[in-house]
Amino acid sequence: MATPKSAPLQTPAGRNVNNVVLGDLLFKPWNQSVYPEDLVAKDADRLYVCRWCFRYSCDEDIFEEHKSACEHRITPPGMKVYDHGGFAVWEVDGQNHKLFGQNLSLFAKLFLDHKTVFFDVATFLYYILTFTDPDDPDSYFVLGFFSKEKLSWDANNLACILIFPPYQHKQLGKLLMGVSYKLSGWDSNGGCIGGPEKPLSELGHKSYVRFWAERIARFLLRGKPSGSSLETDQQKPSSTPKGSRKRPLRETITVEELGLGTGMLTEDVITALKSMGLFEPQATPKKRKSTRTAAEDNTTPPGQMVTIRKSDVWEWAQAHHLSLDDPVREEGFEGHWPRENVSDGDGQSVSSEED
Repeated sequence: MATPKSAPLQTPAGRNVNNVVLGDLLFKPWNQSVYPEDLVAKDADRLYVCRWCFRYSCDEDIFEEHKSACEHRITPPGMKVYDHGGFAVWEVDGQNHKLFGQNLSLFAKLFLDHKTVFFDVATFLYYILTFTDPDDPDSYFVLGFFSKEKLSWDANNLACILIFPPYQHKQLGKLLMGVSYKLSGWDSNGGCIGGPEKPLSELGHKSYVRFWAERIARFLLRGKPSGSSLETDQQKPSSTPKGSRKRPLRETITVEELGLGTGMLTEDVITALKSMGLFEPQATPKKRKSTRTAAEDNTTPPGQMVTIRKSDVWEWAQAHHLSLDDPVREEGFEGHWPRENVSDGDGQSVSSEED
């Protein structure tokens, strides 16, 4: 899995398509294509790809003829699940739209080095991101997509993700990542805590760690969500003697609860906190020498406390120019998706402390 941000510095060895024309946009592919050789000749100068259905041809005349008759030129296939600010996400079932899924996968391979599923698309759902210009409401552009397995034993909420090169560096990848977490949390079967398929590529890992960190920062800075069970000092009778220094506001939540609140796996929560420089377990009291092995001594004790000062989270957010507004708006989801997610759990503890 990868989330491309920029083209490789070197031309991929054996690249058999020199240029791609997506609608009226011309750009270079990053990887060798796996298109059938009887349809896409080796060393093709230009591959014309329909911006609505991703059918392809090396013949410009055939391409132009198809554009005027494409069955998806007015609306994408599948069901709309999200619509806000001109951006929409459509769920496309690979079983019902096999040709669309295959053509999209073949096109994505030009930019995703690790993508391996091209034709067996029936077991996947595809979520395509579109934009409709208010000045031209009868036309739309497909900007990218993510895919996920219908049945994932590892609770993966995403298999691969791609924002097409002409539309990158616009925070659209984070929008799709956010949608993937929302949909898995609101799944009709009761929801699940999950994450992207692993192992991640180097670029995919970098993108996700930043996304996770921003997600956690918003959660900690915007206050506890409805339905969560955070215990704060304000909810307890104060035992601070009169005239003494008032203790800072303190909320206690476990890492697992933080994962439930953000829809993230515990391991991803810890990865994000470490990347933010916030994961510093408190020193535990020294105990008398025991006969435990070195391996046992290196394990993290259950319930290990970690203190996070809200001022440190604010400092991280400001340094990274983080907007506290979630890029995914709940009011944008269509149909039955939105529902309250009540969470509870036990595990490794984190306390959020405000100076």
